[in-house]
Amino acid sequence: MEKFTKIEESKRFIPDPSILKKYASFIIPLYLTGELKCDEKYIDEWLDLYKSQNKWKNVNMVTDLELIAIKNIFDDPTTINGFNQLKQDVKNKCTKLQNFLKNYLQIKADFK
Repeated sequence: MEKFTKIEESKRFIPDPSILKKYASFIIPLYLTGELKCDEKYIDEWLDLYKSQNKWKNVNMVTDLELIAIKNIFDDPTTINGFNQLKQDVKNKCTKLQNFLKNYLQIKADFK
């Protein structure tokens, strides 16, 4: 029997899905209303995963739409640097998110 001479272990970074989901939940309505544009397949995937019968199965699954939503503000949140930026903004009470949403949340003439 041969002995292993070299063990290759690679470390993979896995971000906390609950932080990604909570942060993206403020941006996703802009995609649903058409304020921000993306491919419809991402919206369909997100809606399908959040149906009542599927919701409990996908608690730890981050969808492409959630990642696209966060990429509007930060680098790729699935990398260490991007996730650290996200955590830093959460620690700073989401100032970058507020600045991003400020343009979309102002009262528009259509609603007066």
